[in-house]
Amino acid sequence: MDQNLVYAKTPIGDEAVRQSTRVVQRNLRMLLVQVDGKLSVAELGAKLGDPGMVERALQELEEGGYIAPTLEAVSVWQESKLRIDRLKAAAASGASALGPTLMTSNSRSPSSNFSSFGKSVLPAGEHRPAPEVSGLEQRGLAPKRSRLMLILSGLFGLVLLVVSVVIFFPYTRFKPDIEKEMASIWQTPVSVGDVRFNLLPQPLLLLSDVRIGRGGESSIDKVRILEPYFLLGSERRNLPRVEIDGGKITVDHLMALSVSEGQPGRNASKANLKSVAFDRLSIGTGELVFGELVGEASFGNRGLIEKVSLQTVDRGLRIKAQPGPEGMTLDVEGVGWRPTEVSALTLDSLQAKALLTKDKLLVQSFDMHALGGVLRGSWLLDWSKGLVMAGDANLERLDCRKVTVHFAPALDLEGELLGLLRLQGRGTDWQSLWANVDATLEASVLRGALIGVDLGEAARRGPGAPVRAGTTKFDRLTVKMTIDPRQVAGRELSINAGLFTATGNFVATRDRQVDGNLTATMQTSASLRTIPLKVSGTLPNLQAVSQR
Repeated sequence: MDQNLVYAKTPIGDEAVRQSTRVVQRNLRMLLVQVDGKLSVAELGAKLGDPGMVERALQELEEGGYIAPTLEAVSVWQESKLRIDRLKAAAASGASALGPTLMTSNSRSPSSNFSSFGKSVLPAGEHRPAPEVSGLEQRGLAPKRSRLMLILSGLFGLVLLVVSVVIFFPYTRFKPDIEKEMASIWQTPVSVGDVRFNLLPQPLLLLSDVRIGRGGESSIDKVRILEPYFLLGSERRNLPRVEIDGGKITVDHLMALSVSEGQPGRNASKANLKSVAFDRLSIGTGELVFGELVGEASFGNRGLIEKVSLQTVDRGLRIKAQPGPEGMTLDVEGVGWRPTEVSALTLDSLQAKALLTKDKLLVQSFDMHALGGVLRGSWLLDWSKGLVMAGDANLERLDCRKVTVHFAPALDLEGELLGLLRLQGRGTDWQSLWANVDATLEASVLRGALIGVDLGEAARRGPGAPVRAGTTKFDRLTVKMTIDPRQVAGRELSINAGLFTATGNFVATRDRQVDGNLTATMQTSASLRTIPLKVSGTLPNLQAVSQR
């Protein structure tokens, strides 16, 4: 490029300087502003500090029709003025000046390097001429744009109006209808605290502070009804999904969802539930509450529960339920589950099959790994009149240390526990139920030790010589125990420790006082000795003394 060449802006370039959107590339616009018809190519390169960039940018601006050498720039301005005059004359006479105008605008001087004035700057290697617009087209374009803007404004206003109505509409007016519909589903009176419509993140009807039952026995923090437009109309409609978040539902109200419409007292519901999701939900009856649970329930065509899948928040316990002719059948699986938060007892694994009815839970069979061994049995909990419990379990090789830590912390006993446990209890709440338990245990302890007294040493010392503390090791210990709220009584106690054996009975009160009478037998090489022993004291510290 000639370094002495001086460029000036064309009408298009002058307009581009005033409208920043015409030239989007920053380096081109910066250079276009510097072109003033006085500075040469060399001077522009020196001023901007990059001669190579300046030459490339000048070439692109010239090809786009934004600048021209100073001699050609004058003719460009004159040609633009003549073109405007011709357009005005054509508009005044009604004749079309399209042909001459296009011919003039598309003419290219041999010494010029730019084409029409409407050509915009494109990336290198891509140059497209912009179409020219005739006077007639320009006169019809403005009304079309005005009508388009009017239509778009109307549509926007309509959408805004609809959104405003949806959001700010007083949905509380529908509370009586919603409460009536929910009462048909739950088969009991239902009250709703608040009704709102949420548009984002998806349209839903939000019900807050929902009370179920005449006395509000069940309560739900929030109910989200997704796709609520399914409720519109008077005919029965499918309700695809409902979400229940927080609260407690009683077993009676839960079982009402599986009652068929054909049964007496069942009211027809307009909404046919399909799916209900639960989050942080507790299930209970009276003082007995089980939760918090998460899961989902699916419903059939008649609006009745088909299956329920629930699990604890920590996923330690999973419950699958299906309605049956006698009630809800349950399949229970657990891993690392703690039955109560108060106790530190953890079940390594649990598998159970149960039947849930309106007023009782019958665990037909359970198999659990806990306390270092295995427990298998059945269990019944009835809450029709207070709380009543009954159960039995076979114990297989439980760790006596783990058993005593959780159920008899004052007793220090080691070994493997086997036996049969039967228990029953009654109470007004969960705590009183376990406090009033009556149980029988036929137990055997293998290869163990009773820490707190040495019975063999007491037999060797002779009459009147007490032995405090110590350890009695044995190969096998058997006993039949009766447990009630007042005491633990052991009968037919037998301890076998090789050459030393002992039989007898004992009683231990709730305040850990022990009173026992044993008959010990010691085998020596010369004789067989029989010694009566008296055992007494406060667990875990006992004393044994032989009697005359």
